[in-house]
Amino acid sequence: MDVREIAREQRRRQVLDALEFERNREAALRVSLEHTAADLEGASIDEAVFAQMTGEEVEIVRSALVGTDFELEEELDEEWLSFGPSEDELRADRTEEIARLEAELEACRRRQAAFERYLDLL
Repeated sequence: MDVREIAREQRRRQVLDALEFERNREAALRVSLEHTAADLEGASIDEAVFAQMTGEEVEIVRSALVGTDFELEEELDEEWLSFGPSEDELRADRTEEIARLEAELEACRRRQAAFERYLDLL
């Protein structure tokens, strides 16, 4: 029985598990980043595109984007904005969240690189 080989294989499995975890984390962070970026820039993108569409087309697309009746969503947004944070505060929060997610993605990539390097040298 080669004890060193057993230990090496155990280490390899542990690092492979950690690497898989980090890859899954990276995928989840990317989805969060995409959603946050869409929230941040979506309204201004919509405004430019909707200006070139008919009212009926706009309502069809808005309904699909919010997943509900847009008029109700718009009423809720207006009510929320009158009591909740301002659009500038929401934009600042989303911008801050994007920066946080990008930093976490970079840390995740560094961990993956370290795990891959370890496996290469093992």
